[in-house]
Amino acid sequence: MDVAVLGATGDVGRQVCTQLIANGVLSPTSRLQLVGRRDGASGSAVHGLRTDLVDAFDERAPLLDVALSPEDVVADVVVVAAGATAPARVGASMDRARLAADNLAGFTAYAEALARHGSGHEVVIVVSNPVELGVAVFAEALGRHRVIGMGAWLDTLRFRREVALSLGVRRHRVSGFAGGFHGLSAVPLWSTVRIAGLDEAERRTAVAALRRGRTLDTFAQEVLTAVERLNAVAARDMSEAFAEVDLLPPDLRMVARPTMTHQSGAKTPAGTAGATVDLVRTLLDGREIVVAGQVALEREVLLSDGAALPGRVQGVPVVLGPEGWTQVLLDPLEPDEERLLAASGRGIDAMLASLLPGTPTAPGTPAKVAPGMPARAVESVPASAPETWEVDIEVVGADQVGIVATLTAVFATRGVAVDSVATQEHAGRLGTVALAFRAGERRARSLVRTLERLAMVSKVVVHRTR
Repeated sequence: MDVAVLGATGDVGRQVCTQLIANGVLSPTSRLQLVGRRDGASGSAVHGLRTDLVDAFDERAPLLDVALSPEDVVADVVVVAAGATAPARVGASMDRARLAADNLAGFTAYAEALARHGSGHEVVIVVSNPVELGVAVFAEALGRHRVIGMGAWLDTLRFRREVALSLGVRRHRVSGFAGGFHGLSAVPLWSTVRIAGLDEAERRTAVAALRRGRTLDTFAQEVLTAVERLNAVAARDMSEAFAEVDLLPPDLRMVARPTMTHQSGAKTPAGTAGATVDLVRTLLDGREIVVAGQVALEREVLLSDGAALPGRVQGVPVVLGPEGWTQVLLDPLEPDEERLLAASGRGIDAMLASLLPGTPTAPGTPAKVAPGMPARAVESVPASAPETWEVDIEVVGADQVGIVATLTAVFATRGVAVDSVATQEHAGRLGTVALAFRAGERRARSLVRTLERLAMVSKVVVHRTR
């Protein structure tokens, strides 16, 4: 299976690439596509990154491919980590809405390219901020179940860590979710918290102690007050600011600690990449697990009064599997959680309405498609009947061991059987491998594009034999 990382040379993109290889998520027969911009600094840096990754992981590195335009992106999983980020300095605005104007064009370009040229089965993980905007744009182009934002999963892992820290246990003993608008407006869902080894009565007692008699009705204001206070302290002593973070309740620490980490200049690439790699691993290994993520909703979550939860895109717990997310898993919320999650959704809708023409500000209202954006292009195209195809693949280094295995793996990892294989040697080190297979036209086109991205392939000629 193949992964493309948009913005591979950025802080987060570089960490994603490194962790995918270091943690063994990608096998040596997989392909990792490093995507940069031809007209930007990344157009040069992406070639250097490829060499650096080979230097570090030559014994187990996947096939490394460089792409410099949206039309060249070919992968089973696409990680969107490109675009502008908030300034990493004390007191800088963390308002993700301000990033939207810079990143909207990039989201749209890549979404359009995948809708036009993709296999129709790619799953997109949005990392770039605003996550909710990226999810809205890609979901409109590709279909909502194939797009998930990792912001709510990162917020969830931070929430679990802070709860575990207060209890004196490791994070893996705590479950529970955070949702809503990623970042300063994240919503800690205390009713979902479970602690290994505690029964229900003990859990309620522990959670009540951690919450210190507070409710989420004041949470948004507490976040603003805490961040303002921490900024003032950090301006004179960052270590003192982190010490003050440790004194906050766990739900406030969930928001305040990464804010200070980013503003310290260190940013948060390792943690962000770790959460992203978690999602990639799930998509590639065939499991279905419950994670939190930003997804495009269509009345999957109802409030206690029967109305749909505000938020065309929302951070909620979902079941994630190899083909994307399938369902929302969210039990009835406590009243204060419901109110804060609804307020977060209204904030998301307001941001989307200001950027995407026709975006509804109330749930249940049909959205118009932004100019130039294909409306759910892939979902509207019926799958074509399988046909027989033959491809003649001209390869360099035809005498090397593993060439045929690498080529056939492109098909096997996508569930397409190769009916026949034939090889022919030419002068020098050139050779031709002829493969026959059955697939629909869109899948066949995607397979050919994947073959063309392999470094050993110099030309691919396709014949439809029916």
